[in-house]
Amino acid sequence: MTNKRSLLGVYEGYTDEVANGYERESRYLEMQDGCRIAIDVLHPALDGRRIDAPSPTVLHCTPYRRSFILTGEGTSAARYQQELRAMEPGELVTQYEERPIARDLIHHGYRFVSLDLRGTGASFGELYNDSWLAGHDIAEVIDWICAQDWSTGRVGMVGISYEGMIQFFTAAHQPEGLKCIAPQYPGLPQCYVDGGLAISSFARVWEQLHKGLSEHEPSAPVDGSDGETLQRDAMDSHSPDGYRWVEVFSDMDPRDVTRMSSYDGIMRRKPRPDIGLGEVASGWFDSTDLINESGVPTYLVTGWWDLTFPGYLIDAFNRLDVPKKLIVGPWNHGQGGDPELLRWFDYWLRDVDNGVMDDPQVHYGASEPSGATLWKSAPRLPLPEARSRSHWLSANGALSLSRPASEAHLTYEVNHDVSLGTLSRHSYYSQDLYINTVDLNARAEGCLSFTSDPLTEDTEITGWPSVQLEVSTSSDRGAVVVTLEQITEDGSAAYLSEGFLNFAHRLVGDDPGGHEGPVWHSWSKADLAAVNPGEPMDVQVEMYPVSAIVRAGDRIRLTVAAADADNLVVPTQGDEATLTVTIGGERTSRLILPTVNQSVIPTAKVVEGGFDGESGGFAFRRPVDAPMLR
Repeated sequence: MTNKRSLLGVYEGYTDEVANGYERESRYLEMQDGCRIAIDVLHPALDGRRIDAPSPTVLHCTPYRRSFILTGEGTSAARYQQELRAMEPGELVTQYEERPIARDLIHHGYRFVSLDLRGTGASFGELYNDSWLAGHDIAEVIDWICAQDWSTGRVGMVGISYEGMIQFFTAAHQPEGLKCIAPQYPGLPQCYVDGGLAISSFARVWEQLHKGLSEHEPSAPVDGSDGETLQRDAMDSHSPDGYRWVEVFSDMDPRDVTRMSSYDGIMRRKPRPDIGLGEVASGWFDSTDLINESGVPTYLVTGWWDLTFPGYLIDAFNRLDVPKKLIVGPWNHGQGGDPELLRWFDYWLRDVDNGVMDDPQVHYGASEPSGATLWKSAPRLPLPEARSRSHWLSANGALSLSRPASEAHLTYEVNHDVSLGTLSRHSYYSQDLYINTVDLNARAEGCLSFTSDPLTEDTEITGWPSVQLEVSTSSDRGAVVVTLEQITEDGSAAYLSEGFLNFAHRLVGDDPGGHEGPVWHSWSKADLAAVNPGEPMDVQVEMYPVSAIVRAGDRIRLTVAAADADNLVVPTQGDEATLTVTIGGERTSRLILPTVNQSVIPTAKVVEGGFDGESGGFAFRRPVDAPMLR
């Protein structure tokens, strides 16, 4: 083969396309406990003829339907709506039609197996949210795949969000045939509760999406004359309370949010002898020891605007002790990274010497509001050369590099109508391909805002920004919502990051798991602190990590609010409250930015030609982006 290229986001010339379509085989597999799981096997085919030679398999496990009959009335995520816009109602949609990565893998001779998780789609079972049991099911499916004549006995896994998360639960069971995983934007419970607050917009949109799928475009029946009967029986076996948890978080009383937003239940460990495990927490994030024991190579894909996830996923990556890679792109949830995955699977499932493991472990994209992206490699995140730089809040609304000497106080009448809009990082994904916040300049008028002087040189901010506030409230409860924005020379404002904190969860501690950001809160009921009206509080808010290039002449703005009407449940909703922020003096307030210090020897290196000089996608809607077609 000629013209070989293998680097970040670019892969060609190492393996050939051998297929131009697929042949579908759909059936049930019976688990050890008798539960039947619906699977599709998509065999590569050339000009309508199935290729029978044994091949590696990539497995995709989903609660969002392995395949379905298109009706045009479903509510799938916007990126999948776009993939299917040329199809007609009545046509069968498999992962081949819906996901470019599935097509690419099949065309390169892989078999692609997709299954409905227990309790979803055409699979039987009451509940879908026992992820440890689901991982056990998937391990059984991997054993079955490896026993087939068409299998080489080598299986990888792929999938986004819930489908990414479930790969960790599977690896923990150590199925022999699982040779690598590629969790893309893997899910975490922090998508619906974080900062001691409920993220109501995520819960609301997720519920609408999932219900819309099952009601209007349910998972397709398996092959056979009794397929439709079994499909109905499977759907009847699902619990009618499957969405109860999300309804609680989308409709809760604001006064309950402090109690409901603790992580005690998530962190509680329980023995699982029924599936061969010892004590495990409910989430994979706190069970990385089991993943490390598996030794399964892991390529973790996320974006700087991936819901609430990027910081947690960087922490998780740093805890992994397996062959591993991490990419953090200028992306929103599920948006980019596919070009890396064929390279990954070829290496681990086909022994193709393409150099993917010779690269540094970490790649990230530092971007501008235009979407222009500089790709870099690094040994790890956070970057040692990203040093904390304080920007002090001033009474005149400035962000100053000098600490104000005299103490002053700013008051803010809490405006519960302030919002980042219905297309925020938490909620855009069923309506648009891109995050599209409200006019941030107009929003700032309803907040306290602090703006820096124009920067004198180009600056890279990479890591976790944070805010330290000396604040009191007239209420016995409350929250703060902070956003970091880039003001370009023409005066337009671009969203960079945000953070929010329930005052009752303000106590700061040390993460026993090793969080490497600037602030850690336990989110435990045991660490709740009283909020006394008029009493000053030290409130430290960690924002979601970001990598941004701020050009000379641009400015940085911090906005301080106490609500996000379309996205968060805050404890003072429906009540009046006044915040008082201390500026200057001994107990003052500041913004702290992880700023790459040009005088420090860098660990990060520019990747020339990464993604062929493109961003590989950009999280935010720009004027050049085509409107959504429906």
